[in-house]
Amino acid sequence: MSELYTPLDSTREIRLLRLHSRSSSSKTSSVQIEENVPIYCDLYPVAFHEARNQGYEALSYTWGTSKDPLSIQVNGTEVPVTRNLHVALQHLRVETSEVVLWVDALCINQMNEKEKNEQVNMMRDIYAYAKSTRVWLGPVVKTSDEIMVQLAQIGKTVIDCGAFDLFIRMTTLSIKDPSGAVQAEEQATKLVEDMLDRSLAQLEDSLRLLTGFCDLLSRPYWSRVWILQEIVVSRNVEVYCGKLKIGFAFLHAAMLYIIYMQTFLSTQLVKPLTALLEASADGNFPPDCELKAQFDSVNSTEIPPSASLVSGMRLRYHDPAQESGETKPNLIQLLARTRVGREATDPRDRIWALLGMAADTEVLRIIPNYADTNSCAAVYCNAAHAMIASGHIDILAFSQWSKKDPMIPSWVPDWREEVKQPFGQLPWDTPYSASGSTKLPEHLDQTVLSHLKINGFLVDSIESLRPQCNDGEWLSMQHRHAACIYLQHIMSLCQISDEKLVKSGVEIYADPSVRERAYQHLPVADLYSTGFVRRATIDECHLGHAEVITDYIQRKNHGPSAGAPVTNTFRSYYIMMGQQIERRPFVTMKGFVGLAPKHAEEGDVIVIFPGARFPYVLRRCDDGKYVLVGETFVYGIMYGELVTEGREMKEFVFK
Repeated sequence: MSELYTPLDSTREIRLLRLHSRSSSSKTSSVQIEENVPIYCDLYPVAFHEARNQGYEALSYTWGTSKDPLSIQVNGTEVPVTRNLHVALQHLRVETSEVVLWVDALCINQMNEKEKNEQVNMMRDIYAYAKSTRVWLGPVVKTSDEIMVQLAQIGKTVIDCGAFDLFIRMTTLSIKDPSGAVQAEEQATKLVEDMLDRSLAQLEDSLRLLTGFCDLLSRPYWSRVWILQEIVVSRNVEVYCGKLKIGFAFLHAAMLYIIYMQTFLSTQLVKPLTALLEASADGNFPPDCELKAQFDSVNSTEIPPSASLVSGMRLRYHDPAQESGETKPNLIQLLARTRVGREATDPRDRIWALLGMAADTEVLRIIPNYADTNSCAAVYCNAAHAMIASGHIDILAFSQWSKKDPMIPSWVPDWREEVKQPFGQLPWDTPYSASGSTKLPEHLDQTVLSHLKINGFLVDSIESLRPQCNDGEWLSMQHRHAACIYLQHIMSLCQISDEKLVKSGVEIYADPSVRERAYQHLPVADLYSTGFVRRATIDECHLGHAEVITDYIQRKNHGPSAGAPVTNTFRSYYIMMGQQIERRPFVTMKGFVGLAPKHAEEGDVIVIFPGARFPYVLRRCDDGKYVLVGETFVYGIMYGELVTEGREMKEFVFK
């Protein structure tokens, strides 16, 4: 295929693919059956500014397997392409006119590393300046045509009646302004009330819509990491499935409605189900209960999050202000949002595919380089260095303790593996501010790519640890005994801390009054859940702790029906204890109590780095360097209490 490609003028040129019409192709080949009409194309270089003026469309698709390729004619040469691309081109060509496309597999010389690096750097602009971006989901399968038509109708109705903007407000205000979100929901419900009533009256049709919609969003396309940039930065996006298409705004509006419809149906079906259960003599549903089957079908149908994620990202990119006050996300925020469920043929693309959307791309100065010598470990190390140097020290909280790739240092997240939210929240959403107002220095030593050299405030070393809550298994209100054992372990550590105070006479807490409340705040890491997580109040921790113990004692002494009422504080206390099951309670040499990663050991040290929301647990190695164990909660120092002006720092070198 080398004869197809002449060198491009660096970042000033791209190639475009002119897709011949079906009628001209059938005349050339004398074949009339659509599936058998060969695909003829012209591939030609053009200055990027001219391409923008002339107009072109960009194709967003998944390559698919390279096995059993099919051929197309490009500049008179037979060129093999993946079957998915072949089918896409068949469906996208029109009867009597040409279509000018940008298709990465053909418009970039995939065998030329230098060109590939240069063109990848241009991809944001290529999609942003295209007349439109055509998303190819694949050919017709089962009821996909019917679903596409319904989605277009629903999307148009939701937008025309004004509910679309309200649905968006419901999602963007849910954390920042819960009361505003509730008000938006009430208004949206009134606008789509007739649609919701019909969905309940025609329940079987609604279930088919829900299932078909989920099937459409479960197609391989949505799991590709590159589609995020391709959809997000594009001005106009049209989604194709077979011969049908839908504007992305209609798809987004239909998606928000269907998600809300699912919740509505579930809520409405609970009422008659409850009545049916109460009327039953044996407390069970009748055999072959249709209502129960419908309820289960509604609730078991899981709408894949991939498409809703890209919809939200696109909305924030083009209208970042919104009422939530959000700005365009930086790279670490994009990585956190896309941390699981995204596929990349080249794992380095997990970083590079997001650069075009990141607000801090120019600051980070990360340049894609597809050379074989540029390993995935090196790319992830370089990205971590760049993000830390720009002030995002809490990227450390995303690093996994046990990594499959031994070449990735302890302090660098492996973005191919699962990345968990620290304490159930992303770092920028947490109420913690362990380092107070301190900032990272502007320049960090990056001499050794695999090492991180940074100064921090040494807090103390771990003296003793207790087991994980419920042995690390998920905790719910059904595990009352395990919850109380966890509380007992924490109480014993708080007693050890008190004994250390008596023995040393040195109070470690800036505010001595917090000591007496440690056993109530520590089990939940000082957090409270009301649908979103925030800092708990003194009363919420006091009441929640007391209710958990009272409930257990009453049930133990008087039976299951004698338990305490399930209040908001009671429910929240269990939820937030459940968030800590991956952690072990500990006490330090000086008497600090906290929750450490489950891999922590006695002798590990706790450090607060400038600019960090969390303290971190480190383990000293024989060579004097450290490995990162993970972020930790240390009661009494999570809001900058320990980091006072003039406090001495120590240098730590991670490996």
